[in-house]
Amino acid sequence: MGSRSVIVTGAARGLGHAMAEVLRIAGHDVLAVDRDALSARDFAAGAGRLETLSIDLAIDDAADRILADCQSRFGRIEGLVSCAGIGQETISADFVTKPVNFWTVDDRDWDRIFAVNLRAAFRLCRAAAPHMVAAGWGRFVIVTTSLETMIRVGMVPYGPSKAALEAMAAIMAKELEGTGVTSNVLVPGGPANTRMMPNIPEPQRSMLVQPDVMRAPVTWLMSDEADGINGMRFRANAWDDSLPGPESAKVAGAPAAWAGIQGGAAKVAGRNEPITSGGVS
Repeated sequence: MGSRSVIVTGAARGLGHAMAEVLRIAGHDVLAVDRDALSARDFAAGAGRLETLSIDLAIDDAADRILADCQSRFGRIEGLVSCAGIGQETISADFVTKPVNFWTVDDRDWDRIFAVNLRAAFRLCRAAAPHMVAAGWGRFVIVTTSLETMIRVGMVPYGPSKAALEAMAAIMAKELEGTGVTSNVLVPGGPANTRMMPNIPEPQRSMLVQPDVMRAPVTWLMSDEADGINGMRFRANAWDDSLPGPESAKVAGAPAAWAGIQGGAAKVAGRNEPITSGGVS
C-alpha cells in the first residue's frame, strides 16, 4: 500500500489528534485541520508528511479552502476523517450532572452545534467525493457517537446532530457502492477522555475511553485491506489489536445507522452479510 493523502478534522487534540498522528506514522500524508492553531511539531514523527491548517469549519467556504489546501500540498485527496465536533459542553460545563433540558436550548446553540457536527461534515464530504470517485479509490471515516448518547436525556442538540451525521454516512455508503470509495463510521465506544467531557474528576476520568483506541481501526480502514468494507460502524474500544484486521473488524463492527434493527445487511469484504457481532453502540 502506498501513501495516501488524508484530511483529518478536529486534529488539535483528543480523537482527531490521535488519528492524524497514527496515520502519519503509518506513512500517509496528512492535512491536520482544526479551528485552533496547529503545528506539525505537535505530532509524533512518521513516514508520512503532516501539514496543518487552522480554520473554522463553520464558515461558508471552509470546505473549498480545505480541499484546495490539500490538493496544493499533496496533489490529491484520497481520505477524509471527519472528527471535528462540539457538544453539550459548549452550552453547560455541568451537563453531565445537570442535564440540559431541550426546552432551554436556544436557536444559537442548536445552529452552532449542527453547523460544526453536521453541515461542515456534509460540505467536506460533498467537496471531496468527486475527486475520490474520479480516482476510483477513497475513504470516508465519519466519527459519530454511541446510540445511547444520541438519545440520552439532556443531549439535545448534540445527540440529534450525531444521529443525523450517521444517517448521512450510511446514505453515502449506498450511493458510493461500486465506485471504489467507501463510507464507514468509527466511534470510541463510550464517553471519551476529551474536552467534550469537562469537570470529570479523577479517578473517573481515567475510566473514560482513551483517544488512542481510535488508532488501530482508523489505520486499518485507510488501508487497502479494507477495500470493500462499506456502510459499517466500528467501536474502537472493541477493536482487538491481537487479531488480523478483518477479524477484529467483525468483532467490533455492525451496520451503520443501525440497519440490523430492521433486518438490514452491510457490505463486508465484498459480500452482503448481516453483521450480528459487536452489538449496537
